[in-house]
Amino acid sequence: MNLLAARVVLRQRSLADSLDLALPLCLANKRPLGVLALVMLVPIAALLAFLRIGRHWPWAAVWAICLAASLLVEGVFTVALGELLFKPPGEARVRTFVGRFLRRLPALVIAILLRAVVMVVTLFIMAPGTIFLPEAMLLEGASFGRAWTRSRALARNRGGVCFGIWLTMLLLPVVGAMSMDLLCNTVCGFVLQLGRPTGDLWSDGGSGFAILGALLAVPVIAAVRFLGYVDLRTRKEGWDIQLRFVSLADQSTLGRRRAA
Repeated sequence: MNLLAARVVLRQRSLADSLDLALPLCLANKRPLGVLALVMLVPIAALLAFLRIGRHWPWAAVWAICLAASLLVEGVFTVALGELLFKPPGEARVRTFVGRFLRRLPALVIAILLRAVVMVVTLFIMAPGTIFLPEAMLLEGASFGRAWTRSRALARNRGGVCFGIWLTMLLLPVVGAMSMDLLCNTVCGFVLQLGRPTGDLWSDGGSGFAILGALLAVPVIAAVRFLGYVDLRTRKEGWDIQLRFVSLADQSTLGRRRAA
């Protein structure tokens, strides 16, 4: 891993800084992330539409499937962001991201289920320490046990930040669903005079537009957690200090050349 090749400045960031950077990071890598969203999120949207329209599932069940699927596919965006941190978007290959994600998917599913059980049993007391479990498994190739230890080590003494990331992960899909439902239903109802063709979030408990908004929040959620992971690795492993020493060494070499 060449820290000098990082496309994001490796420095200590507050939670607010990470939140501000999440969307610009996604937009800076919009081409590979957009293709990845088409590959991973469109099939989920199609499945949810089939369950709602074709099988007449209640909105509560549809939302449950949406949540479970979103938790899983966040991982592929984590893999992508991990590579795009050091690689320009033009050199990225979506099939590489998907392949790496699928190879770790069975272990990731088990890890997410075990994490959910532990969090419920401990009344979410252990939630902050498990926040970076997917990053440790997908980006560092750790087993479940080592990833659990790694995540707890990164989160140690940073419980407030980790809790803030958890809260953001919970709120972003809600905000995305509400915003998309309001915007698209307003356009369809008042501008195009089509009514509410996919349902209404407030009266029906869900709508196609709300599902779309929740799914579009998935890459941003992955970016928020990834930036938190990078921040804590920078703090714990001194990435910013290493870069400063490299910069000082380069300046010293340049000074000697000029003196010569």
